[in-house]
Amino acid sequence: MAHELDFSTGRAAIALRGGKATAWHGFGETIEPSDDVDTIIAKAGLAYEVRLAPASFAADGEMHAAEGWCATYRTDTMRALGMVSDSRYSLDGRQPRDVVAFFRAFLSERGLSIETAGALRGGRMAWCLAALGPDYEYLAPGGDLTRAFVRMSTGFTGNDGTALDLTSVRVVCANTQRMADAETKGRQYKVSHSQVFNGPALAAAFGLAGERWRITCDAWNAMQARRVSDDEAREFFCRVSGIDPADLSIDGKVSTKARNGLQALAEAYRNGPGAQLPGARQTAYGLLNAVTYYVDHAATVRDTYGDGKAAARLASSQDGTGAAVKARAFKYAAELAGMAVAA
Repeated sequence: MAHELDFSTGRAAIALRGGKATAWHGFGETIEPSDDVDTIIAKAGLAYEVRLAPASFAADGEMHAAEGWCATYRTDTMRALGMVSDSRYSLDGRQPRDVVAFFRAFLSERGLSIETAGALRGGRMAWCLAALGPDYEYLAPGGDLTRAFVRMSTGFTGNDGTALDLTSVRVVCANTQRMADAETKGRQYKVSHSQVFNGPALAAAFGLAGERWRITCDAWNAMQARRVSDDEAREFFCRVSGIDPADLSIDGKVSTKARNGLQALAEAYRNGPGAQLPGARQTAYGLLNAVTYYVDHAATVRDTYGDGKAAARLASSQDGTGAAVKARAFKYAAELAGMAVAA
């Protein structure tokens, strides 16, 4: 399944503070401080409902009911989103509007506000993002600043539930990376559509943000202290890419595309934005940021819906293959630095 920014209504389903002027890939309407919930929803392309319909299938020239199953679909485009169990799946409190309204109220109580909102994968996922503020900023040597964000999302495919997770942005090149879960893994907020939406549980998970941020900063400090050789860098990029380094010396064993990807990672490591800052140059932290920069700005992606490479890359980096690659890079960089974290 393609993980792409939603263009199914003819425009990018994303809105953010600063609009296109601050968007990493040039998409998005502008969220103003005075915007109410309905305005944010409209700007973010989330003014649709998701409903259930009995599922059926064609076989031997006839239509048959898929007993026990329903299709989720969006009401504005009538596009199917996924297949779900008709007896356990609930949309109560999970509509795109509900996500924005709940998250905005939740943030308002804590003096925070929505930075970004939108839809991914043809409307299969609705999400919102908020900055955690200066208490959650990380300043590495050389003025290398990273900011922390909290994201709430709900998916409608049958495999996705409602989740609260953390991400961060390295300001020097606006690349994102997942925070470390470490010992808090499994305690962040995540609930399926067959379970009751639990506001207090969300608040409890949010309370873990400080602990998770501390763990992440500890990992980054360790990565910056870990100097790496050229051979270690090469092995790291191979591992992140799922390539056996020994295969590079065998003609035809590694595809041209994969080799080009490794070269691009090496170039990002040597000369990418921020690569020469003291905390990144020839360190495990520099390896990590080479991967996150490559995924967010240079990786080859499949433009399934004809919305453009930038749109596909943006969505992949947030919730698709790119996000998984960045999580692996964090895990492997932390291991290089002598820290055990979960992917």
